Amino acid sequence: MSELDKNWLTEGIFDFEYKKYVLMAYFQHVRDQFTHNRLHPCLPELKLHLDACVSIQHNKSRIRTSLPKNLTGIDVKTWQLQYEETHQDDPFMSDLNYILDFAIPRFSKSIEEGSERFSEVEENVKVSPVGIVPLRLQEGYLLFLHTFQPLVSIFQYQLALYNALKERYLKTVYVDTVRIGLGNTISQLKVDLTKRNRTMPNPATYVVESRYDYPLHETLLPVAERLMLREINVA
Repeated sequence: MSELDKNWLTEGIFDFEYKKYVLMAYFQHVRDQFTHNRLHPCLPELKLHLDACVSIQHNKSRIRTSLPKNLTGIDVKTWQLQYEETHQDDPFMSDLNYILDFAIPRFSKSIEEGSERFSEVEENVKVSPVGIVPLRLQEGYLLFLHTFQPLVSIFQYQLALYNALKERYLKTVYVDTVRIGLGNTISQLKVDLTKRNRTMPNPATYVVESRYDYPLHETLLPVAERLMLREINVA
C-alpha cells in the first residue's frame, strides 16, 4: 500500500475490522518510508488525515450535545443540572467511534515520529547564501550539492501563499542538474542562471549541503524549503 485515499473512511466496506486492516497496512508503509528517511509525501498526508478525523469527531460530538436530554436531578455541591442522553448510537455510529478511536492516536504517533526525523535531518542540513544576498528573498534558486558526487541539482523557488495545511510554502521547480569543478563553480552557476533568466537580475541563491545522502525530493527538498521559510521570516 503506497498511500491512503483521502476518502478512506467512507469509501469501500464500512466495517471496523476492515478499516483497521487498511490503516495498519498504511502505517506499515509509512514506517518503511520513515526508516529510509523518505519524509514526503507521507508526513503532510498524515497531518491531513489526522485533521479530517479530528474534525469528524468534533462535529459528531457537537451534534450529540445538541440532541435533547432528560433532566435527572441537581448536583447540590455545584448546583448544576444533571442530564442523561436519550440518543443511542446506531451500529454505523458505533463503528465510526471505534474507527476514529483507533485511527486518531496512531496518526498522531506517526506524525510525531516523522516530525522527529524531520528535525534530525534539519540538524544535518546547511543552507548558505551564494554571493551578495538581495533585499528580495521571495524568489530565487536552491542549489543542492550531491553528497558524494560533483553534481548540483538546481531548483527555482518562489514564495507561495498557503497549502492544504494552511501553511506558507515555497513553490519549487526543477531546473537542471550540472557537474561542478574548477571551471564551473557554485559562484559561476549563479552567474549562468542570471544570464539565463533576465527577469531576475540578482536572484537570491542558496546552496544546500547535507552531511548525509538523504533522498532529494522526499527529504532534502522539503527540509530546505522549511529552512528557507525561516530565512524569509515567514515560518
